[in-house]
Amino acid sequence: MKDNLTTLRKLNGELTTTDQETADLLSTYFQEVYMVEDTSNLPVVKISNFSWNDADLNFDESTVMRKLLNLNPDKSSGPDDIHPMLLKECAAAVTEPLSIIFQQSFDTGTLPADWKTANIVPIFKKGDRTDRSNYRPVSLTSVPCKIMESIIKEKLMKYLDSNKALCEEQHGFRSGRSCLTNLLETLENWTKALDEGCGLDVVYLDYRKAFDSVPHRRLIEKLRSIGINGNLLEWLNSFLTSCTMRVGLRGTFSQLMEVLSGVPQGSVLGPLLFLLYVNELPECIKCDMKMFSDDTKL
Repeated sequence: MKDNLTTLRKLNGELTTTDQETADLLSTYFQEVYMVEDTSNLPVVKISNFSWNDADLNFDESTVMRKLLNLNPDKSSGPDDIHPMLLKECAAAVTEPLSIIFQQSFDTGTLPADWKTANIVPIFKKGDRTDRSNYRPVSLTSVPCKIMESIIKEKLMKYLDSNKALCEEQHGFRSGRSCLTNLLETLENWTKALDEGCGLDVVYLDYRKAFDSVPHRRLIEKLRSIGINGNLLEWLNSFLTSCTMRVGLRGTFSQLMEVLSGVPQGSVLGPLLFLLYVNELPECIKCDMKMFSDDTKL
């Protein structure tokens, strides 16, 4: 975990004096940015004409073995303390049991309790280091869960790409797209507009606490609207809801806090789920736009 965080300023202006105080202060702040979703008035979503098939996703031993051998041994373990180096070195022994656990989890639409808890590492962004709002939470979750997420993401991306479900304006977290493709397309559009004698105004949008404020019920309805159903929808619902987190600092942890909203930063599926949540934004805009995750240019 990062150890460059020492003290934070409390609401009364005093500085924290122990790691426990600092961890508890950050934990309270990270929970404050969650949103309490109003489920009494959910928007009506447009249902697609294509549908997910659970039979397209299975967790055979060859796939699990491939994922285990590709693990980065320098990464950190999650709350279950199962380190990626251990899983990689013992791949031959753990492939079969993990394959069985993954399939059982998917078939029942549930996750083991250890997979629904995250250790939060506070990452400094910029500004005053004693200001708690200048830190963002990155989740350290179970490595076995990340392996299962990775298998699901591969199949889910194939489904989305084959049905052209993701908007063309989005360049973030997508294969073959990047900041560079975003900028090149933007430059082409701006040059064309100027060559045609048009005026050019640019508006930059950024979501506040984007990943942490995604409402779960609305996200699930968005997933349902693009044809995701069955065991996968149940599993994703369990993946998102009834989760807990704790902030860690040099071996000291805050109390477990409930995660009320958002997609986990640091997870495998989190970025893709965020893209799906904001996917219809271009339909509401009547000018050219380019997106990179939560950053948007109009």
